[in-house]
Amino acid sequence: MSVRTIAPTRGLKGEVTIPGDKSISHRSIMLGSIALGTTEITHFLEGADCLSTIDWYTGKVCAA
Repeated sequence: MSVRTIAPTRGLKGEVTIPGDKSISHRSIMLGSIALGTTEITHFLEGADCLSTIDWYTGKVCAA
């Protein structure tokens, strides 16, 4: 087995294209919520539960 060491970087920038599905749509919202700047999500699955996740992360859901 070969071992490769990767040096730390000061930032990360890139683009990933994946097909839309429920799990990936939820994860993209969660990761976008901790990212700096604007997150653009394409191929987002617009199901009711995914849209509810957006509402929760943007504070549109009232606390019980």
